[in-house]
Amino acid sequence: MSISTILILGGGIAGIASALALSKELTPLVPDLKITIYELRDIPSTSGGAINLTPVAQRHLDQLGVIAELDHMGPDAGVEVNAIEYYSTVTGRKLGCVDFAGKHGRGFGGYRGRRCMRIALQLAMMAAVEKCPNVSFEFGKKVVGGIETEKRVTIYFDDGSSAKGDLALGCDGVHSATRTKIVDPERLSEYTGISFIQSTMKASLVTSPMHFETTALNKSRRGALMTTFCDRDKEDLFVAALAEVDAQNLAETHWKSYWADESSRAKVMAVKRLRDDLRGRFGEAMQPCIREIIEKCPDWFLYPVYQIQPGGKWFTERIILLGDAAHAMPPRDESAAYALDDAILFARILSSYVYEPLTSAFRVYESIRRKPIDDAYRDASIHWSQHKDSSSRSGLSARINEWFMPWSMRARAKKAKHGAWVFDARSVNIPSPAARSWKIESWSDLGSTMSVQ
Repeated sequence: MSISTILILGGGIAGIASALALSKELTPLVPDLKITIYELRDIPSTSGGAINLTPVAQRHLDQLGVIAELDHMGPDAGVEVNAIEYYSTVTGRKLGCVDFAGKHGRGFGGYRGRRCMRIALQLAMMAAVEKCPNVSFEFGKKVVGGIETEKRVTIYFDDGSSAKGDLALGCDGVHSATRTKIVDPERLSEYTGISFIQSTMKASLVTSPMHFETTALNKSRRGALMTTFCDRDKEDLFVAALAEVDAQNLAETHWKSYWADESSRAKVMAVKRLRDDLRGRFGEAMQPCIREIIEKCPDWFLYPVYQIQPGGKWFTERIILLGDAAHAMPPRDESAAYALDDAILFARILSSYVYEPLTSAFRVYESIRRKPIDDAYRDASIHWSQHKDSSSRSGLSARINEWFMPWSMRARAKKAKHGAWVFDARSVNIPSPAARSWKIESWSDLGSTMSVQ
């Protein structure tokens, strides 16, 4: 195959990471390589709050040149996270932690965790892109369709323009237009039943002592409240309740309905409803700072969480889905790392199969990636269900659940240490095209295969 023009549809983590990884892997092989990222929004989005970067996410970002750019941002580069601490708001008891520092405090593979604002990571990734002469950005490009021929793919945008390339990557998130308009129209996103009620505030507004070092997940019988610093100087707090919210309430308090008018009555009423909701969930928390945060945080926004069911198509002849566009699942500690894994692994496979048909590279990628993603989806769904309301349970049932949580967290942490946090997409074994050719052809035409080899 001949690949010189790559279209990346979506300018989030998956899209930019794919551009950086492809530029790194393909530039030595394709001198005239041109990669263009097409982003739906007119400017980088400031929504999304703070993001957790696990050790493996930091390792991959470092490999792509992003960590250096992030570190240049000073306090906005985020805060180092040694652990996510779990607490009960009912008893005040510490239930355990998700450890990022490791046994000797040096992290995993030399990396610990980090919490930073999503917009800071986005800008750092864009700064890394600026150092790649063969990668460019175009904003305000909403995908509305596309066609493929034997040699090219054409993507159409809602402004009447189009783009032609040899390959297109759908990296446009859980509501991916690339998926729903082209690759797999029947596979739609679905609401998980859980939403984030979230906001940021100055830590100085809280006079009560903080019960956590950097990041805590505070569990009640009606969801969990994350409280985390998100800057190096610990001046800014990001707060997010993981709450079960039915579809009707979602429509009534969805932050998008009043985002455009900060002073509207609709917004004032929505914020009041959200604050009242949080009082009902966490207003009697044993930790004084939690009660204070709920009352003093100036704004609250509802951010619904969507997923897509496992399975479905990941690719066509010249288009492949990566990141949430392919496998959006309920978020957990490793969520950002999955998109980075996809980008680095696919770029390595494509560089190995650069002289083979595109579908060969696509199939190899899927054969390696599908099972780990399905396993991750299953684990995320189990973890996510723990944040649904348990107020209907008996007091004894709730206490038993709390008693066993430290044990289950230790088991989960052990699994993570030997799995996701030490995973490196650069070390995954990729079968060579010659090996795959031998496996496929030798049974039917041994002589022909021998002559090719």
